[in-house]
Amino acid sequence: MSTRIIRRLILNVHQSNQRCIFMTSRQQKHSPYRTRTAGDKGTKLAGSASMSQMAASKHENPTSIHQEMVERQVLYPAQFKGAGDVRIQQVNKINEGKMVEIIWKDGKRSKFHSIWLRHNCHCPCCKIDVSCQPTVDLTEIPLDELHITDIDLTEENVLKVVWKEGDKTHQGYLPSSYLKTYCYSDGEIERKSNAARMNFTTDTKIPEIDYKEVMATETGLYQWLRILGDRGLCMVKNVPTEEDHLLKVSRRVALPHHTIYGDTFAVKDQPKASNAAYRNIALNLHMDQPTYESPPGIQMLHCLRFDDRIVGGDSVFADIHHIVDVFRQEHPDEFKTLCRVPVTFETLGYEDAAGRELPVHLQIRRPSISLNNYGDVVAIAYHEQITGPLQVDENDVEPFYKAYQKLIQAVHAWPYKYRTRLQPGDMITFQNRRALHGRAAYVSNGGLRHLQGTYINIDEFRSMLIYLQNTVGDGSPIKRMGLLDMY
Repeated sequence: MSTRIIRRLILNVHQSNQRCIFMTSRQQKHSPYRTRTAGDKGTKLAGSASMSQMAASKHENPTSIHQEMVERQVLYPAQFKGAGDVRIQQVNKINEGKMVEIIWKDGKRSKFHSIWLRHNCHCPCCKIDVSCQPTVDLTEIPLDELHITDIDLTEENVLKVVWKEGDKTHQGYLPSSYLKTYCYSDGEIERKSNAARMNFTTDTKIPEIDYKEVMATETGLYQWLRILGDRGLCMVKNVPTEEDHLLKVSRRVALPHHTIYGDTFAVKDQPKASNAAYRNIALNLHMDQPTYESPPGIQMLHCLRFDDRIVGGDSVFADIHHIVDVFRQEHPDEFKTLCRVPVTFETLGYEDAAGRELPVHLQIRRPSISLNNYGDVVAIAYHEQITGPLQVDENDVEPFYKAYQKLIQAVHAWPYKYRTRLQPGDMITFQNRRALHGRAAYVSNGGLRHLQGTYINIDEFRSMLIYLQNTVGDGSPIKRMGLLDMY
């Protein structure tokens, strides 16, 4: 019987008195994924295993379990590029098998709970091929009776674990690279959180990359996304000035993020415009669409025309996370108020207006600043010109306005602003939740200033950046992007 057919049996045929799969006795004998019942006399109880002890079991299976996982596409080696040395020196059961301690070859130590390991088992009955989705039914695992009876290293990079679950036994496998990457003990989560902190700079020169580099190779695409991820903005130069090229660039990352303004929008002076951006007035620094529960993550503005006769209209950008970092130090009480008291954002439009597809009344209440459990800022919402009626406890009204006023003043006075007069063929790309953007008023003098814009969902942008970071990049952690990820 072929390996492919056996895998299908593994995924689809279950035996009622076992946690895992049904196989013939011959298949079970040679399979690296054999499941045992509690009465199996072959179960080995191991309290500790050194490298020499574990090496004896390396040749237990003629087929590489690690390679099986790769072929099933539940393990992608590139995902663990930044894990470092994933060789295990020693593994110990502790707390009567309720936990496991791993001593790594590099001297680091990790601890894992038996339920965590059980939930993340990589055997065929616990993870679906290709999708990597776990199928472990947590409701059927007796947590008080779950403990590890046997643990050793079947291969240099795969840990074999046997769990006793009441009157049942399950044998499964976990890759050492997976364990090293997702370790959560000994302050590891705080370390990961610190590694995700944004890097701030006072350099106000906008980083640039050429359109051909972005479009030609994954390396060029990665360079663009890495700059955009680290700095919050990047100028793509020499983009052809036809409208379809905006979407050609954005689709290198993801499909457009559709909003009330469509997949794309035209930023130019329009009569009866639905948005202040579609007029020739000045725009204070702001983020777009904070009325959405999940505001657009990446914004792209492609300059199609900017006639020389136009006076004004220069673009300006500022890092709101950098501003708030300083604001926290200078105004700690007001900072705490903005973390606690929700502001109302509101966008209204009951009549037809240029630039919008349908009538709209978007409204949301949320704090301006969101923190993770370590007190780090992970998300900010800021747009002083679409704040709606404040709906808070009466005792919070004056404290809120005092704090909000100071934040607005800090944004206006920020000395490290990026300024540019876009030229035809420029495409400014920026993190909408980090790089506030604005514009000087302008006088057209009969000329045309025409930008075409679109958004990319922040999760899909981040997904592509992680993929490229783990394939053509160095696997190092990426920075926060203003989404509610608690790292």
